[in-house]
Amino acid sequence: MSDEPVPPQSNKGMARLVIALVLLVLLVAFVLSNTRKVKVGFVFFDSRTPLIFVLIVTIAIGIIIDRLWIYWRRQR
Repeated sequence: MSDEPVPPQSNKGMARLVIALVLLVLLVAFVLSNTRKVKVGFVFFDSRTPLIFVLIVTIAIGIIIDRLWIYWRRQR
């Protein structure tokens, strides 16, 4: 048996994890509840696309922009 002390768990880290999981569940529920088709205007054409795909693409673009912004800020 080792007598080394066990580092205490971070309550702040656990709270962030719980909040992230709750937000993820809410996001998934929101996306799955919006499955009807909507008219989406692109630059050169219009299309009828399920709203779920529009939301997923929008979320992905937002995540990419966020990561690029953080990367750009750290490089300065």
